Amino acid sequence: MIRFCISKNALRELDEIFVYWARRASLEVADRLVEALEEHFALLGEAPGIGRRCDEIAAGVRCFPAGKYLIYYRKARGSVEILHVFHGARDQADLIGRE
Repeated sequence: MIRFCISKNALRELDEIFVYWARRASLEVADRLVEALEEHFALLGEAPGIGRRCDEIAAGVRCFPAGKYLIYYRKARGSVEILHVFHGARDQADLIGRE
């Protein structure tokens, strides 16, 4: 079983998602959404090849949908690194390019 680690960018994005949904709906909704995303991280850790390749972003990067969100990740030594988590309606290339 491969584990996952979450980049600083992805942690910041998860915090932003939580705050958005806590304000818009409730703390419970925000908690459930972040927990569901983290379940997807675990799935990617177990089966890292299931996402679609995104070599146009960077070599080895993959993308996997989680509801209305997209998880960008890559296989690292002994784990999967979660790079970004964005809402699918946002301009992904612009967001990733701002690093």
